[in-house]
Amino acid sequence: MSTQSLPLISVYMPTFNRVQMAIRAIESVLAQDYSNIELLVVDDASTDDTWAVLTNKYINDERIRFFRQASGQGACAARNRAITEAKGEFVTGIDDDDEFLPQRLSNLYNAYDDKYSCVCSGYIWDYGTLQKKLYAERRVVGLAELLDLHTLSNQALVRRERMLALGGFDTGLAAFQDYDMWVRVVQAYGPALRIADASYKVNVGHELGRITNSPKRLDAHKQFVAKHRVHMSARNLQNQMFYRQTMEQIPLTLSQLLSSSRYGLVQLKWRYFIRHKLGVLSRWRIKVFSKGFTGLFKK
Repeated sequence: MSTQSLPLISVYMPTFNRVQMAIRAIESVLAQDYSNIELLVVDDASTDDTWAVLTNKYINDERIRFFRQASGQGACAARNRAITEAKGEFVTGIDDDDEFLPQRLSNLYNAYDDKYSCVCSGYIWDYGTLQKKLYAERRVVGLAELLDLHTLSNQALVRRERMLALGGFDTGLAAFQDYDMWVRVVQAYGPALRIADASYKVNVGHELGRITNSPKRLDAHKQFVAKHRVHMSARNLQNQMFYRQTMEQIPLTLSQLLSSSRYGLVQLKWRYFIRHKLGVLSRWRIKVFSKGFTGLFKK
């Protein structure tokens, strides 16, 4: 199929103060086997040399357009600006510390059907020395299932007009912005399709020290639940409570596990229960993922 017969896909990417990671992400987009693309990079008022390095490096590549925020407004505002400026029929995103595999856009486009609100894929969690595939099986995901747990991914292929009609990403949320976005897309346009191909690499090796139970993230989760509570069943609310418990790293008792299991996500809950029972092994596992087996012997 020629480039002219393929619809334009616009890829949006916010970036801030990590130019080498941003270059890696950009190169992964430019290496796509889907030829009709544009990449919109929005620098969220970086304080280092990100803007100068990127604009100089890619000055002659017509596939890339650069925008710079006058002041730092956050990744969601940057994404929204890119979507507004995009020229493509479809949009999808990449974070500046992640990577596309070469077949990502072609596989998403080939799977696209307007009966689905959006198409996403499985993804690869890269810990540095080890990789783990997540949700790498084909599944149609409806609203009820999505409100149990975020089983899509942080990025999806969707018609640009749909994103614009919904107002883009919610800049009022401190976290869970992608989850909120796809909940609204599914609610407005029907179930999403997740394909089995794991074609998006999330590079987490550089951020294993982050605090996932920070007050900011916990407050954002409370805000997310309040925003969508009207559409949540008792099952959804119970599973959101379980998810919050995992963020706060509060162990499940056996009675809580048995009671909670009637609301689904059974394997996930059992794994969480066992991980806390085997806490030392779990900590070793994280060290192995981030530093390899030699990390077990380092403080």
